[in-house]
Amino acid sequence: MILKNLDNINLDNFPVAIFGSGPAGISTALELEKKNVKCLLIEAGDKNYSKASQEFYKGKIVGDQLTDLTLSRLRQFGGTSGHWGGMSKPMEEYNFNFWPLGANDLNSYSKSACEILNINHQFRKSSLNEFFNQIEFQYSNVRFAEKYKNHINNSNYIFLVLNTQLSHFVGRNNNAEYAECVSEKSTKKIYSKYFILACGGIENSRLLLWSRKKNEDFIDNNLPIGKYWMHHPWIVGGKGIIRRKKLRETMKNNFLEYDDVIHFAAKKELIIKKKILSAAIYMSSEEDTKLYKEIIKDILCVAPEYGKKIAHEIFKKDLKCGNIFMHLEEDSNENNKIVLDREKDKFGIPLVKLFYKKSKKSLKTAKLFLEEFGNLCRKEDLGRIAASESIYNLESFENLGGAHHMGGTRMGIDKSDSVVNKDLKVHNINNLYVSGSSNFVTSGYTNPTFTIIQFAIRLADKINERLKT
Repeated sequence: MILKNLDNINLDNFPVAIFGSGPAGISTALELEKKNVKCLLIEAGDKNYSKASQEFYKGKIVGDQLTDLTLSRLRQFGGTSGHWGGMSKPMEEYNFNFWPLGANDLNSYSKSACEILNINHQFRKSSLNEFFNQIEFQYSNVRFAEKYKNHINNSNYIFLVLNTQLSHFVGRNNNAEYAECVSEKSTKKIYSKYFILACGGIENSRLLLWSRKKNEDFIDNNLPIGKYWMHHPWIVGGKGIIRRKKLRETMKNNFLEYDDVIHFAAKKELIIKKKILSAAIYMSSEEDTKLYKEIIKDILCVAPEYGKKIAHEIFKKDLKCGNIFMHLEEDSNENNKIVLDREKDKFGIPLVKLFYKKSKKSLKTAKLFLEEFGNLCRKEDLGRIAASESIYNLESFENLGGAHHMGGTRMGIDKSDSVVNKDLKVHNINNLYVSGSSNFVTSGYTNPTFTIIQFAIRLADKINERLKT
């Protein structure tokens, strides 16, 4: 059922209350529905995009600039899935080295995540050499509001309430008693056995920080809420040419044949040897022909014979020529953090201030990855690539986007450097959980949505187990 506000609803009838109707919140609600568990799903925004609603997501960025915080996330039914790119893939196993669990703990939820995202359960990986894999993404066209609007409206177990802003949680004796919300200019208290905060990679920290401010005896003051914030630098690392036919000949039966851009990712052996972070690149054959000509001209200047060979193949579909796009991992740094600003929204909740500086290790990763990959291309005659001058000189890179918000309520065992445990429960609170990318310990290079959904389905299992006992 979908309701416009909290009026005319019995709030004492839900064992689980979920705040946030993005991929994390909806995925958990769907899984609980399968187990015949009723949940209240609270969304601060309305069914559709509203500029007035987005104003609640204003925030200051101190340090290196990122995408405006009102643009990089959506306050509406379906959350930021309303404008995500759809690239889907599990994180690499080695990305979990510093987590309190491993990739194996999530593998059993991969098929269900694929069903939610309407994608094939196929994420092939093939070795190019000792340092690189060719990898495969699946592309989801799912917008959660569009896909699940009718399903939720007809559900007897999921009650979605729109236009209802969570303010803060109130609790004592290690239990959350109720959540205070603002709906239609009136304040409501929502009671439940279990509360799940699933409002995104910035909002989760904001609302937890405000909850602690409102009742300091409830949430441990030593929890590093807001710290260790990260995102994926998405950059143009350079430009070049990859000869698909030659790549296929070199890899033989290992080559992954699919109609898409070509993706390559670092193996853990490269990460260990070069002491870098994980990263991936991709190239497309759909680049502007003007750029093709510029690249060929550059190659002709430094390698005339090779340039002539490539010039003959310039318009063939087999040639991947153009910009080299990169997704870089960013190391977690406690100085990259979310804090509450003095400025407040119209409901009296402080807006955020995000302290952020680019990672020097990510810059080093981009350079060494491109150098090693470029050497391989030259050695095997797979093509030619060149890193951008600013990356090669270790000066800087330009973020093309900053919408993959991660960290701030990171997962761990010790409350000195984490906020939730491996089951996403807030340390020292029995019935409050946080779901979403804010729990990530490391960012990896992979888009976070697939992993978010795996954890969200797993969380439904954990809560159902507790309800049974």
